[in-house]
Amino acid sequence: MAVEERAVKPRFNSDLPQLWIGIALIAITGLGPTLIGNTYWVHTFQLVNIYIAASVFQNFLFVDAGQKSFGQGVLLGIGAYVTAIAFGLHGMSFGVSALLGLGAAILGGLLFALPALRVQYFHLGFVTLSAAIVFPQLLMSLDKWTNGINGISIKLDWIHGDLFLGFSPLTLLVTLWPMATLATHYGLRRSRLGRQMRVAAVSPEAARTLGIKPGMMRFTAFIIAAIGTGICGILYLPATGYVSPQGFNVELSFVFFFAVVVGGRGQMLGPVIGIWIVFILPNIALAQFVEYRLLMYGVLTLAAIMLFPDGIVGSIERWRVKRGVTGRGEQAFRVDSFLEGLEGTQEHKPSDDVVVEVKGGTKRFGAVVAVDKVDLKVRNGEIHGLIGANGSGKTSLLNVLSGLSRLNEGSFMINRRDCTRLPADRIATMLGRTFQTPRIFPQFSLWENLKLGMDARTEAPSAGILRLAGELEAEFENDSAELLSHGQRRLVEVMRAVLKEADVVLFDEPAAGLSSSERENFAKLIRFLSRRMNKTIILVEHDLDLVWGIADRITVMEQGRVVASGDPASMATDPAVQHMFIGGRRA
Repeated sequence: MAVEERAVKPRFNSDLPQLWIGIALIAITGLGPTLIGNTYWVHTFQLVNIYIAASVFQNFLFVDAGQKSFGQGVLLGIGAYVTAIAFGLHGMSFGVSALLGLGAAILGGLLFALPALRVQYFHLGFVTLSAAIVFPQLLMSLDKWTNGINGISIKLDWIHGDLFLGFSPLTLLVTLWPMATLATHYGLRRSRLGRQMRVAAVSPEAARTLGIKPGMMRFTAFIIAAIGTGICGILYLPATGYVSPQGFNVELSFVFFFAVVVGGRGQMLGPVIGIWIVFILPNIALAQFVEYRLLMYGVLTLAAIMLFPDGIVGSIERWRVKRGVTGRGEQAFRVDSFLEGLEGTQEHKPSDDVVVEVKGGTKRFGAVVAVDKVDLKVRNGEIHGLIGANGSGKTSLLNVLSGLSRLNEGSFMINRRDCTRLPADRIATMLGRTFQTPRIFPQFSLWENLKLGMDARTEAPSAGILRLAGELEAEFENDSAELLSHGQRRLVEVMRAVLKEADVVLFDEPAAGLSSSERENFAKLIRFLSRRMNKTIILVEHDLDLVWGIADRITVMEQGRVVASGDPASMATDPAVQHMFIGGRRA
């Protein structure tokens, strides 16, 4: 792939600069009061930094994992309370008590994760909000273990002692921990796991075809957030020296949630700025109105959303991107430059080896039979066109082959392996899939959208794919996928399948919405994948001229059944096909 000379572009996102700014601000709030010598501000800003760390995990859970959870205050309270019970009431060492507190917080995260496997979005929010409302009442009712309304006091002299320059171990811990949470969030975002979580949050269906288990992603996200928030709860205990049910009411969970919204959803710096505004302003600057905190939280959040719809940091980030140099990377993302970067000079012809086989496949949705006793064979390296009217069962059959739907009757095999009962993430290791509406993820750069194909691999990529990936990264690392045309978005899905090195690729109406020149380019691309890269193609398409021009074999479906199958020449003269398409006119 030829790399064009172009203007220097700004970063696609500013996560790294935001990370460093956030670390600097945390250092100011954590270390500044000690340097000034104000004991009151030392204790106050220790709590601020703990809340910043908890808000970072709220940001991760809310945006990266797509989980609308209002229960982070509960997890912080569990970590703090169990540690206090073990240390303050039962005399265990602080280390053992902290481990028990962390374990209890993880268990709480597990309890939150279980409903996330069944319910999503704000339905999950109601479940976690209920937990946040009930939690302080539970602490009150379990007074035999929690000391009820009296709470639990602890004394931990060593953690408040002078370590050096007036800094106590606690001051350093509550300064370093939120820094570490920001760095952890940044690292997760750049990792394969982080990308897969964000894909699963936006499109679970596309995630499954990329080998991702959305349920496992949600479960993992809750456990990660529970660990981080549990540590915040452990630090909360020595910072306050006291825990009581009133300290963990639903208001605390609202603080973390509002901090993310006000600071900027998904922005690395968002939780830091959000806590400064949502917590510091009502509780410190306006301390005389402390009884109206909930009202102030609501007013501040409403004002911030009205003035900054993307949050404060998010709005600044959007302005930064808009005023940046656009460059020519999107224009360089073309079929011809894509083909230049692909390996494959030897001409391949379809063989007689059957790669995909469906036997008596039937799929019902209630009383509707979408796929009715279908028999289908697709041979290695073949371009197999699948045509029919809307509602004839073509996409339903693709959904069966990709594991998004399960057959009620019959079976199917891919590469001689029975895949009838395999989940979509397992089948995804054997084939690639495009959708009628291209699944593009705007939170990722163009390169990150493409890299999802490599993330789906279970084996090391070939040398050719590594070379191609390097060229794509250099070219499109800072390009926005949002700027792509409809045809280019189609190409992104194809390139994902190529980077995934899938032997079978399912195309679901790839020519829909394309111009005539774009259709010609896609026909060229599909031929290249089949003839030069030896890919097996199953093509669902309404553009019959395109299908007859490139297909080796065509199968016609009507009302879920296969009514005809054969080479293009025989299909053109088949009476059943001519009847379906108005006297044989292919248009």
